[in-house]
Amino acid sequence: TIAIGRSHSSSLAPRNRPTACWASIPSDLSARLGADSLVFGYLQTFFNVFQLVGNPLIGRLCDSRGAKVALQMCQISTGLSYVFLGLATSIPHLFLSRLPTILMQSMHCAQAFVAEFSSEEERSMALGRLSLSYGLGMAIGPVLGGMISEHTGPQMTALSAGLIMLLPIILNVNFLPQKGAGKQASAGQRGGSEGGLQLKQIVRVLEDQRCRTLTIFMILTGLGGQMYQSTFPMAATKLDISAKNLGFLQTFSALLGLVSNTFIVGAVEKRFSQTSIISSATGVLAGAFLLYSQSSKWESIVLVSAMLAMPSTIMYTTLTSMLTKSASRDNTATVIGLGHASRAACGIIAPTIGGFIMQQAGARGVGLSCLGSMGLALSYWQLSSKHLTWGAKKGEKEL
Repeated sequence: TIAIGRSHSSSLAPRNRPTACWASIPSDLSARLGADSLVFGYLQTFFNVFQLVGNPLIGRLCDSRGAKVALQMCQISTGLSYVFLGLATSIPHLFLSRLPTILMQSMHCAQAFVAEFSSEEERSMALGRLSLSYGLGMAIGPVLGGMISEHTGPQMTALSAGLIMLLPIILNVNFLPQKGAGKQASAGQRGGSEGGLQLKQIVRVLEDQRCRTLTIFMILTGLGGQMYQSTFPMAATKLDISAKNLGFLQTFSALLGLVSNTFIVGAVEKRFSQTSIISSATGVLAGAFLLYSQSSKWESIVLVSAMLAMPSTIMYTTLTSMLTKSASRDNTATVIGLGHASRAACGIIAPTIGGFIMQQAGARGVGLSCLGSMGLALSYWQLSSKHLTWGAKKGEKEL
């Protein structure tokens, strides 16, 4: 239930993304309204700025008021954004439809729920199952959205997405618990005096070395991932990859992500430490980008997609688990929000950097730049994570 409303890519440092049946509407609608690629780029940046601001704030709201309240606010805002988009008749209206997306953080709230109601030993597996539900949405949404858009156009698809959002709102209001026992007791100890969206608390969370290490690492890997994601459509055009084959790649990556979250994450964490999993996944990603820099055939692109999809999905789930373990229960959603915010920040910076490199050096230059970003991230991880512990310590105080 709590997974309806947002989805994320299974490849390369997933970040918040719109509902699957809606995902292509902004580009289709902006083209119909006369926007060029530059204006659409501004629209994407506008969205990512709002995500960057909203993620840590909604995290603090989860911690102070409960994930259920925050989730309901996020789903209402998401529905409003779809409705505003469906009613848009001009480019300024498109930008106005992005305003509610500052609270489009349902995945964030769902992860906070999972972290609150699962043990540390089972958290990665539980987060993987949560990602599974989002992956199913990614498989069903494009088909449903394509059918609606084909017969009625993108605006009606957006309005339909807004209508669909009523279902998870009703289900969550009636079936989700308010707060876990541990969080209720903690709130009682504070006497309710620390509610609201506290920016100081966000800064205090970052003062913890574990949270700071994870955030910096996600920024370094996110830059490489976002440079690849933002420039791959241009590279695909130069490689004469058809729209049908691009769709195959998306489905292929999504399926690998589903398999990874459902069967691999839990099994791998039973045999290896989380720090070693992150190191190995980063190494595989670096190898994939090296191969991408040399790729000129369809077969090699498919191999690159496979090498990116599985380790990035495992790394994303493991990093989220480690984030929740690096803070007290009262700051769980805040640290998850910092993770999402770091990816949103990469979504603002990386497309510009990647576009410049693509223009100057082509896909080979982008691949090597992504390789450098992953190499830097791996070096930082090896140096910074050696002496850190990720499980909650007994009697640990709030950050």
